[in-house]
Amino acid sequence: MYKRILVATGGSPWSHAAVTYAIALALRTDAMLHILTVLTNPGSYATPDVLGATDIVVDLIERQGQGLLAQAAEEATEAGVACETISRWGGVPETIIQTATEEQSELIVLGSRTVSGWKRLQLGRNANAVASKAQQPVLIVKHPPSPMQQYGDLWHRVLVASGGSPWSDIAVEHALALAKMHDFEVVLLHVIPERRRFRGGEPNSDEGTSILALAEARAEAMGVSYTSILTQGPVSSKIVDTAAEQDCDSIIIGSRGLGGWKRLMLGSISNAVAAKTTLPVLVVKRFLLR
Repeated sequence: MYKRILVATGGSPWSHAAVTYAIALALRTDAMLHILTVLTNPGSYATPDVLGATDIVVDLIERQGQGLLAQAAEEATEAGVACETISRWGGVPETIIQTATEEQSELIVLGSRTVSGWKRLQLGRNANAVASKAQQPVLIVKHPPSPMQQYGDLWHRVLVASGGSPWSDIAVEHALALAKMHDFEVVLLHVIPERRRFRGGEPNSDEGTSILALAEARAEAMGVSYTSILTQGPVSSKIVDTAAEQDCDSIIIGSRGLGGWKRLMLGSISNAVAAKTTLPVLVVKRFLLR
């Protein structure tokens, strides 16, 4: 699976959930865990007429960052996970991506709140920016593992969305490779968008059936247990609802890597799914498992 994992922490409840989840994942994969906190520029807090104000704020931010790292490292050590801590100044998304590259991380784990609509870009901007720009898979987490997951397998059943695009094909390959390694079931889902219909108003299921057939053939060739579902409706909502109905532990989805306003205006299924669901969402852009 993943042998080098990077998790970012900023002191929020959702970033602590990401740390706890990353520790559980590293424990099961025998991975090295890199714990990063990004220190942001304190310039806006300092006033020109107060000598030394900037130095005081910088020192405070650095001490707070070290405290977060010490707490996370202690949690990892108690769980038996090898870890290293990293503290860096800079922009949050850029520093996470750069650090993941330098540390040769195979997975980035981030925490996020449940947000929707126009708030996605603002409130979830760090997770969104990293997921859209990072070359590594990005796991977006909102809650820590359940007590049962902490002492057992994290994933028993995972939903992967197959849309027929190159990036969704990559997500399917990634999900099947993980399932084969760790013996969990995969739910293969294709959603026919509401706008894609015949003239008579009935959904065109032929393309979806063909897409699912290819995914099923891959699963059978790899010896992976699967359930196949074809449905129609709003794509992101159907993915989230089906994952809940099928009692899935997480969702794996491909992304073409749109960013900023283009991501919001053109629409990003991965962004919408990550915003709506409470499950962990693994966003994949290229196949990296070895």
